Amino acid sequence: MEVRLNTLVKINFQIGNPIPKRINGPGKLPNITRCMALSYEYNKLLDKGYSIKDIAEYEKVNVSYMLKIVKLVFLSPKIQEKILLLPSTHRSTLFTSVKELIEIVKIVDFDEQEKVLDLIWRN
Repeated sequence: MEVRLNTLVKINFQIGNPIPKRINGPGKLPNITRCMALSYEYNKLLDKGYSIKDIAEYEKVNVSYMLKIVKLVFLSPKIQEKILLLPSTHRSTLFTSVKELIEIVKIVDFDEQEKVLDLIWRN
């Protein structure tokens, strides 16, 4: 006589990164907020007579990266304000990348910049 037992085992698992637990204490500012603040500081140094090369050497980054960060001051004032007022978070929320912001800087018209950023943030 053959006896077969059927056992059902339920396993809970999640695909991808688990949602991090809420950590007490201050969160971390989004990278684009940090870069926007650095842009102001680097532009102040440029106004004082330092060169892009000097600042890049001091910060230990390459000149092309420094140029990208410095150009963020050419974003619309409304966009700059939005970026600087983004909330701190414990999750790695991605609003947009510095690379995308550099592309927006290439648009001269502030209204057009704002429309492009709104489209990016809606998706």
